[in-house]
Amino acid sequence: MRTRVKFCGFTRAQDVQCAVGLGVDALGFVFYPPSPRFVTPESAAQLMQGIPAFVNTVGLFVNESITAIQHTLSSAPVDTIQLHGDETWAFALDAQQTLQRPVIKAVRVNAATDWAQVAQHAPHVAGVLLDADALGYGGAGHVFDWTLIPPQLHGKIILSGGLQVANIARAIEQLQPYALDVSSGIEAGIKGCKDAEKMQAFVHAVDCAQACFIKDRLSEDRF
Repeated sequence: MRTRVKFCGFTRAQDVQCAVGLGVDALGFVFYPPSPRFVTPESAAQLMQGIPAFVNTVGLFVNESITAIQHTLSSAPVDTIQLHGDETWAFALDAQQTLQRPVIKAVRVNAATDWAQVAQHAPHVAGVLLDADALGYGGAGHVFDWTLIPPQLHGKIILSGGLQVANIARAIEQLQPYALDVSSGIEAGIKGCKDAEKMQAFVHAVDCAQACFIKDRLSEDRF
């Protein structure tokens, strides 16, 4: 299966258009006011105007009520909801049913992560995003220990946290994740401002890593 790519934290129209031109699968917009990447529903709606069909728009929320999320959805044409706070699995399932949108549930990975619970609920939400455990919400650009992820979840998870060109090949070879999610790794030194060259390099690295992975698998199948 092809590893998909999600770029997150857009605040500028030129960055959105660059990502679309690179063939990115999903674009994320942060509706969490304390974040430096925060956009209002009205601003997000303007940014989304240039996004063509078959490119998914993802709205990131942190500990919001379903009513508050619904209010944002009334202004911004969000395809998928990402819950990146302390929301329970029960809340994620309720939001998915009530709002009639696919829901991605973020899990901050640490030594206490309940992997049995993750595996139990993963089939019932649109996606499980694994991120580094950091102060506040979001991985702060740090990589967590990927060996903590149980093998049965490889290929199913959305991997986030400290991703950059240098570790993409290892991520795909080791985990074959459903998708890679990056924000700070494609920025120009200012949160919310993306770097076109970094975005291009990231997409190119994913394409190369997938091609090498497929080639190696085909070689193994011959013997």
